[in-house]
Amino acid sequence: MGGRSGAAGHRRVSSPRAGGRWLLAAGLLACLAARCGREPEGPVSPARAPGSARRLPAGFVDRAPGSGLSFVNHTGVFERKTWLIEAKGGGVLCLDYDGDGDVDVYGVDGNSFRLDGEGNVLTRRANPEAGNRLYRNEGGWRFTDVTEAAGVGDTSFGIAGAVGDYDNDGDPDIYVCNWGRNVLYRNEGDGRFTDVTEAAGVGGDPSLYSTCAAFFDADGDGDLDLYVSNYGDVERLFRECRGRPPGDTELGVWRYWGPRCYRPQADLFFRNRGDGTFTDDSKRALRNQKPAYGFQPLPFDFDNDGDLDVYVANDSMENFLWENDGKGIFEDRAEERGVAMSATFQMQAGMGVDAADYDGDGWLDLIVTNFCSDYNTLYRNVPAGEGRLFEDATDRAGLGAIAYDRVCWGVGFRDFDLDGVLDLFLSAGHVYATPDPWMRIFGGTYEQTPRLLLGTGPPRYRFRDASGESGPAFRTRGLGRAAAFADLDGDGDLDVCVARLDQPLQLLENRLPRRGRWLMIDFEGTVSNRDGVGARVTVEAGGGRLRWIGEHRLASSFGASQDPRMHFGLGRLDRIDRITVRWPSGRTQVLRDVLPDRMLRIRE
Repeated sequence: MGGRSGAAGHRRVSSPRAGGRWLLAAGLLACLAARCGREPEGPVSPARAPGSARRLPAGFVDRAPGSGLSFVNHTGVFERKTWLIEAKGGGVLCLDYDGDGDVDVYGVDGNSFRLDGEGNVLTRRANPEAGNRLYRNEGGWRFTDVTEAAGVGDTSFGIAGAVGDYDNDGDPDIYVCNWGRNVLYRNEGDGRFTDVTEAAGVGGDPSLYSTCAAFFDADGDGDLDLYVSNYGDVERLFRECRGRPPGDTELGVWRYWGPRCYRPQADLFFRNRGDGTFTDDSKRALRNQKPAYGFQPLPFDFDNDGDLDVYVANDSMENFLWENDGKGIFEDRAEERGVAMSATFQMQAGMGVDAADYDGDGWLDLIVTNFCSDYNTLYRNVPAGEGRLFEDATDRAGLGAIAYDRVCWGVGFRDFDLDGVLDLFLSAGHVYATPDPWMRIFGGTYEQTPRLLLGTGPPRYRFRDASGESGPAFRTRGLGRAAAFADLDGDGDLDVCVARLDQPLQLLENRLPRRGRWLMIDFEGTVSNRDGVGARVTVEAGGGRLRWIGEHRLASSFGASQDPRMHFGLGRLDRIDRITVRWPSGRTQVLRDVLPDRMLRIRE
């Protein structure tokens, strides 16, 4: 697998894994260390003192129990999954659907299916308990299920989704990715949504297995277009196998067939006409696209030219980097930019992705999560002549052996402790209920714990695994998938929503010791799209000594939509000298002498 066809576009940085022996040894040591007393075998629940309110420990604590948010994912049959499609999915979307300033939560549910003797699908809705749910945030970690009143309880075989104000009317709309017909819900602004899928023209072919999506303004015309990733032809394999689950017996363990047994499917690009409808512009906009096993698309401006490019994490094949020509026409430049494969030219199993300027040089870098027995790849954005390349900086940043025993999905660059340095969160959960004996040597399990990696900042910009000191959430095993980051309680730091297959959704309250101040920005575009998606923000302080770069986006991680407000951790700052906003329209605004620990609303 792999090869040297992309050698010109890749830079290797301290990559001793060429022979595989270093990675094997490092992974073994890391996993043995993780098993030596740091993780108990079962879930940990916060203690409740008799006759008193619950005493919450420091770190991240799951607040979903007792909150009214009772969403449970239903995908296939727990621990008896026989097809790959039953191991994917688990989406969660954060949005303020009613405009009250609190972030609400939408869970995307799976389902189960039935086949006849020839492998034809009889139904994709075999589980009567399955269905997406919307929960209104009442404040104080209380949520109300408003699904029926809002009209967003799709019962399809759901995977994930995206949020965006596609009609620029000031409230967020919801797009749901399904195996089968996708769904677009238009927010009516009165607490109700309308299914406008057919009228808008974004349902997609029913044979598609859509996994993740992203709203962004591809052509700079002021409205949000839509990118939808697709995976493989599930029904074709069902028929070829006559409905009998295929699999392999490896090291004495039966496992269902992986992605390469499926015919890959091409992604979709829907161009917004500006009248509430979209045009399927996939063939023209995505030049020379090849079908892939697509997961999370990430719109971001990697070359700082003012338009949004799109990176797509693909499973078990080369990833995509769609470079935008400024008019919403894209060419895949992943190979020449160095982000198609690993530093050793191996195809990985890309799932989740995020971008941020983790090293403070003014350019957005990438993190991509992958399968176990591999590493989660950190690509650093570096100059190359008059252009840009990405170098594999995984080892340099201290990430090579972290989470080697885990199948990682959701990921986010965020400043969780407010010290002014970006951290990393990784959700995790295996796809095989019985990991093979080889993985058990490395501590591989079906249900897995997430990881929190705190950034150490300059001059080396490394990450250290702080999971063991970050609360009970990192000692609780589950089948983690999507991870969404939002300030759910309005206290200025970021909490985490984690979707888990066949298990309750987690609401992880951030109770880490605070190391600094914070700033949040809410955008209102006028010439630009109403959400301000794609706005580039520069925060400066200390007479230019301190600087943070951020880009406003809603879609990232895996199968998730993020807090609609941009968040910055600022360390011990007392005052911000200047905030510069470059809107997607090209307009620039400057705010001066801003105090921290506040929410700003910036109107274009």
